Amino acid sequence: MVCLPFLLAIPAQAASWEAIDVLRNKLTRAGVRVVQKDCSQRGLQGLYHPSSDTLVVCRAHKSPAQVWDTLAHEATHRMQRCAGGPISDQKHHRAMYSALARSHPAEVRSIRVYPRQQQLAELEARYTAKLPPRDVLQLFDRYCGTQVRV
Repeated sequence: MVCLPFLLAIPAQAASWEAIDVLRNKLTRAGVRVVQKDCSQRGLQGLYHPSSDTLVVCRAHKSPAQVWDTLAHEATHRMQRCAGGPISDQKHHRAMYSALARSHPAEVRSIRVYPRQQQLAELEARYTAKLPPRDVLQLFDRYCGTQVRV
């Protein structure tokens, strides 16, 4: 298990279409089916189906940063599947939660809506999605073993 990089103040990431393409290609090469579609559920940005190894990005996004956030979030759920559980050390969870609460309080509020047994997975996914693209790509390589450089 690896420590996720710590975010003291999590700035909004301005991810590029290039970073999105690199992560999408890594996911695809790892066997994940990545699709974009219209999602009817209000507020739904994306989802990951472990049973079919499919990642969906909803067409509700208005910027590359929003697409990146969703793709990185859902890719984290794939990393958790590759790792067989959490991708962060328990001793860092409180700090991750605090950093996210300071910089993105709405994300913390949304975590509380999930059943207790899913909250850690959601904390990791929301936290990881706020990391710089390079860090997310390195984490994906570490947990899912794809060393694809696009």
